[in-house]
Amino acid sequence: MARRVESRRISARSLGSREACDLQTARRMNRVVATALVTLAACAQAPDPDRASGSGGKADGGATRLVFSEDFSEGADRPLVAGDTITISYDLDRITDCRGSTGGSEVWGTTAHVKIGSTVVDYALSRLANGRVAPVTPELQLPSTATSIELWFSTSNRWGCIAYDSNDGANYRFEVAPRAHGGAVLAFDADFSESQSAALEAGDSVVLHYAPERLATCAGSTGGRAAWGITGYWKVDGGEVHSLMVARAQGSELVAADPSITVPPGRELQLWFEATSVWGCHAYDSDYGANYRFAID
Repeated sequence: MARRVESRRISARSLGSREACDLQTARRMNRVVATALVTLAACAQAPDPDRASGSGGKADGGATRLVFSEDFSEGADRPLVAGDTITISYDLDRITDCRGSTGGSEVWGTTAHVKIGSTVVDYALSRLANGRVAPVTPELQLPSTATSIELWFSTSNRWGCIAYDSNDGANYRFEVAPRAHGGAVLAFDADFSESQSAALEAGDSVVLHYAPERLATCAGSTGGRAAWGITGYWKVDGGEVHSLMVARAQGSELVAADPSITVPPGRELQLWFEATSVWGCHAYDSDYGANYRFAID
């Protein structure tokens, strides 16, 4: 049975990129100390979303497919597992409202809205090729901390019409199983909580899950691409400091990259994080300078 697709007309809005990093007016966040620098020399370069999207999937190169068919059936071709790569295969004929053309070219498109935890990221499901709308199959990586994923879809045109496919407002929800192997996940969530999924042992490969919202004082985009980045730093027992990128660009947004580190022998792992932007913004998340500390068994 076909589900009801709702459509409505809205006023067109002009979406602009952030032009500067204003730390004085930015909302202060718990455990974040932000300072503005005059020079741009130390600013992080924005990651390339074309290179960053969808990396880090299954060892065999295959991705789990979420399929949304024209007959309003949907499903996954295998169980979803945290940390794996998935693709979204969406039949554009599920939404036929709000289509249109002008000057011999179609002027509508379809978008997937994906919610994992408290973060919503949009993915294009269509592109224009020779004046005709063609389907696109986006690819994304599930965070190592994911327990479920919700999706809904919309088609819009240049005149402000928007039609939704959202399972009658309930969204399409899929459960995500935990990783079956590997070491602990150290999660730094958007609500400024931290969690540890298992004990740390020397030699373990540990996943760092960092929510970019924790350092959103430096957030911004230009030309449709994220123009800021987040670096994680770690050391064991006061030893050598190592760094790695803990977020990646997804269009104009920054999402968790979930990198892994191998824990060396020692007693304690310390971590802290820094955000930078192309406008000279610097912000730190370091538990008030004490760093986040985790015991190594």
